[in-house]
Amino acid sequence: MLDPRIESFLAVYKNKSYTKASKELCITQPAVTQHIQFFEKRYGCRLLEYSNKELKLTKAGELLYKYFQNAKANEKIITQRLKEMNRESKTLKFAATLTIGEFTLSPILSDFIKAFSEYDITMYIDNTQAVLRMLQNGEIRFALVEGLFNKADYESRLWKTADFILTAPFKHPLITKKNISLEDLKNETIIVREKGSGSREVLERGLFDKNYTLENFKNIIEIGNVNVIKNMVKNGMGITFIYEDAVREEIKKQQLVEIKLSDFAINREFNFIHLRSDIIQNEVDMFYSFFKNNI
Repeated sequence: MLDPRIESFLAVYKNKSYTKASKELCITQPAVTQHIQFFEKRYGCRLLEYSNKELKLTKAGELLYKYFQNAKANEKIITQRLKEMNRESKTLKFAATLTIGEFTLSPILSDFIKAFSEYDITMYIDNTQAVLRMLQNGEIRFALVEGLFNKADYESRLWKTADFILTAPFKHPLITKKNISLEDLKNETIIVREKGSGSREVLERGLFDKNYTLENFKNIIEIGNVNVIKNMVKNGMGITFIYEDAVREEIKKQQLVEIKLSDFAINREFNFIHLRSDIIQNEVDMFYSFFKNNI
């Protein structure tokens, strides 16, 4: 069991308030304050401070927060392991971001389930922020992520690389044009994923590197579902930047077409990530090997 003072520290950071943390933990506010002061005295540094009336972590606090988060996640892992010691089946929960979960994993998912039949398997599919949050909270064993993340916070291994392409309806006028650039898209309707999505962040980062933002385009439609986006593009409602894995079949069937830009190309990593933990290292190595050998 974690030291309850650790729970106080995590709750204060989560709520940005001593009062709200005390209510969440059902203890008094002075008790929460004493717990924070204990750690500051123990480590000889300030961990929390007010900036513009907002409670924030200091650099030392950020470092300790990452350590405590990892410790809390590892406690969940070891608790599950101990409960499973006398059971025939084991539990595996993992997550994938939307493109990977809905398209890249589909051809090999049944083989994965067969290969690890001794596990009761649960797979979650969500955007990058949600997947990373599940991993940080110890709710899942590992994640397959297409978006951007801080590699310093996780153990990460490259699974594969994927092209991030511009896709349009098969008979779109841009198809007949040569040397298409970002400037040629300014009057187009661009369909994008919701904020928090890895592919949305990848697109915005790529545009920023070219001194563009989404505001440079005439119309932006924000949709949180990849299949809905594809159908909208098929129906001529706009064009979209999307991972090639998600539209490979539609391109083969000539329902959609890739438009190559002369000044914009993105190739991204799909990564296998997990928290640093000796408890699960051998197990996650086994899962990674399967995915790496079955792309």
